[in-house]
Amino acid sequence: MSSTVLRLAPPGRSIGIDAARGIALFGMIATHVMPLSDAAGDPVFPAVIAGRAAALFAVLAGVSTVLSTRRVLEAPGARGWTAAAAGLGVRGVFIALIGLLLGSLPSGIAIILVNYGAMFVLAVPLLRAPTWLLGVLAPVWLAAAPVLSFAIRRAWGLSPAYDVPSLATAVDLPWLAQALVLTGYYPVLQWMGYVVLGMFVARLDWHSVRRALGLAAAGGACAVLALSASSLLLSAGGRTALEIATAQRPDALRQALGETSYGITPTDTWWWLTIAGPHSGTPFDMVSTAGIAVAVLGGCGAAALAIEQRWGRTGLAWCPPLSAPGSMPLSIYTAHVVLVSLTADLFCPARALGGGAEFALHACLFVLAAVVWKALIGARGPLEAVVSASVRGASRFALTR
Repeated sequence: MSSTVLRLAPPGRSIGIDAARGIALFGMIATHVMPLSDAAGDPVFPAVIAGRAAALFAVLAGVSTVLSTRRVLEAPGARGWTAAAAGLGVRGVFIALIGLLLGSLPSGIAIILVNYGAMFVLAVPLLRAPTWLLGVLAPVWLAAAPVLSFAIRRAWGLSPAYDVPSLATAVDLPWLAQALVLTGYYPVLQWMGYVVLGMFVARLDWHSVRRALGLAAAGGACAVLALSASSLLLSAGGRTALEIATAQRPDALRQALGETSYGITPTDTWWWLTIAGPHSGTPFDMVSTAGIAVAVLGGCGAAALAIEQRWGRTGLAWCPPLSAPGSMPLSIYTAHVVLVSLTADLFCPARALGGGAEFALHACLFVLAAVVWKALIGARGPLEAVVSASVRGASRFALTR
């Protein structure tokens, strides 16, 4: 096996998971640079991806939480958990700091990294939770947390936080905590359910084509059921109630149903919890996007396993257009936000025409950069290498205490 193949498809690394991350990355890029509606206000194709790509990214964060700590947790006694917790905490802090830096740039993107960093830290108590407990907790969290969030925001009169966490806003700790947990674009109270689901999926034995396809089918079924239930409730009176609630702002309902919300719904009527619109943070949005994420993960896993069975690791070396960027998501996401910030004035007029040129630039540039980096420099992206070195240092220090 050539050294290039070993770099592009390292033994022991799941290329299917990397490919799923690649899909999540490019889905998020598409929603950042392409319009979600046409001139008439009707949703267009990128609106189909809105909310779903970020949810896939979050579920994969949960998967990474388990995979990155599995070996350290095998250390005897409490030292294994302490070392894993230290490493995961350092990872979360690094990611959050990068998120605050990116939030300070004029990209216009709702940066997700600060929320991810917080969720990595919150995942620490679950590292040694039984698999069955994660399996029970994940669906309960996804369904119940939106109701709890709605009740708290309604009782306290909280509105959406439209500001992105940045170095400037982070000094206001009460605002930052409220935005991260309850009112921001990716509220941790709801989104932590995706991470718990990813941790559960990572514990399952689905490393065969048949089991991976079964996982994909289960995820797809959950998504269909959630979307169907939402549609049924809206037809049974929910849509009428919401039309009455938004009579003074008719575009609000159309946008929430087909384009995007800002992480949470209004709280003027409980009927808002019946929608499944992108980034609405309702039970039906959370369960449907979680199901789609599991379906994509299972499908990518099945495809990678089938390719490896037929052509070995050499066959997987042909997957880098998705797997190479997916193996270094922090670096690619960061580069994407920086590039958007640098080229915003150049591409803003073109976005009204569809944003295809800007998406093509990002996709081609990041695929090429990721493939060249893996083939010539290293398996980890530049930011991943820095974070991994820090995590290893923290884990070793904890093990020697």
